[in-house]
Amino acid sequence: MLFKLLSDGPRTFRALLAASVLVGLQWLGDAVVAWWGWPVPGALVGLLLLLGALFAAGGVPQALDDVSTPLLRHLMRLLIPSVAAVGLYAGLLSQHTAAFLLVAVVVTALTLVVTAWTLQRLIRRSSR
Repeated sequence: MLFKLLSDGPRTFRALLAASVLVGLQWLGDAVVAWWGWPVPGALVGLLLLLGALFAAGGVPQALDDVSTPLLRHLMRLLIPSVAAVGLYAGLLSQHTAAFLLVAVVVTALTLVVTAWTLQRLIRRSSR
């Protein structure tokens, strides 16, 4: 029903509703993490909830795509605090260089594998 609302109605209403869905899922992810005491970011849980909802809906509503595209376009600006933290903790990172490099390589490889797998599934799905 929510995805139906994202497809109908005035454009401004759809954009506000789509932005509210994104914020609400992040809040819900934070609440789930706090409630269960999981050692993962709430935003990650919110993204997984969004992914599940998009799979259930069978695609991305246009209003959600319109709201998320500018956010993704400027994603690097959101990562500036992380880059600054690397500079701030350079001494600590130099003490654990091997572990840091191992984790970075494993996470990068895992990201590439999951992205390739997802892309293959999407291509197969769209060719049907």
